[in-house]
Amino acid sequence: MRVFFKQIHLTVEFLAYDEALGTTLVALSLFGACIVLSVTIVYRMHRDTALVKANDRGLSFLIQLSLVITLLTSFLFAGKPKEWSCQIRQVTLALGFSLCLSCILGKTFALLLTYRGSKLKAAEKHDHISMQSFHQKLLVLISMIIEVCICTAYLTCIPPYVYKNMEFQNVKIILECNEGSIEFLCTMFGFDVFLAVLCFITAFIARKLPDNFNEAKFITFGMLVFFIVWISFVPAYLSTRGKFKVVVEIFAILASSFGLLGCIFLPKCYIILLKPERNTEEIMSVCNCDMKLLYNNYRKKLKN
Repeated sequence: MRVFFKQIHLTVEFLAYDEALGTTLVALSLFGACIVLSVTIVYRMHRDTALVKANDRGLSFLIQLSLVITLLTSFLFAGKPKEWSCQIRQVTLALGFSLCLSCILGKTFALLLTYRGSKLKAAEKHDHISMQSFHQKLLVLISMIIEVCICTAYLTCIPPYVYKNMEFQNVKIILECNEGSIEFLCTMFGFDVFLAVLCFITAFIARKLPDNFNEAKFITFGMLVFFIVWISFVPAYLSTRGKFKVVVEIFAILASSFGLLGCIFLPKCYIILLKPERNTEEIMSVCNCDMKLLYNNYRKKLKN
């Protein structure tokens, strides 16, 4: 008796660079990175103006760097999954958002102290003048050290790997990345969520600070966009299969990055490029959130 086996050719599915969807997402990623670099050039050319110097320009450059990193992580999610790309893509994304959110937190915390300090008496005000540029950068450094430790433990204990998924379709092999430890992954991005919540709370409180360009208002709106995108991402990600899961994640990365870019930097670029008469020390003096400068201005008013 002869037994004949029918040969079945299985196709491999992943989000390729050369297909329309992959090309579009990668192009949007490059476009966003170019916009961020353009903003960086504008900031560099006008680095000595009042608006750029307000609330630590160094943090602004770090935020721009982190947005470039998060936008370019789309290249790691698209294409054929490999061991190295599976291991670094989520880590790179988490570190990029940690850098971005910790820098924003440094800005909003300084704005919050300015808002609270403006309500105090002169004798008490000096005790609140502690959030200098060094302390803002120290906050960023501590946040990044915590995130790096979490990412290192994640890659050391249960690293991601390439997985050939045949559970949902018998005629296709879905080539994807198995993220390894879900607990470590949730901890890694949970810390980013924690930073985002702190950013929103501090910015929301400091939005009432009276000045001619209150950055907290734009940061508050940017964090709302960030939350809306990622809250919408969770059900969409869980309800998709195959390469469309990668598409949903890339779309969330691009949307949240573009949202932060547009809300935080575009209003400033508008004033720098189109309204230069508003970019002066006299007009922007109140919005300069250096606590020491605010205190000196307050003392001058008391003498007068």
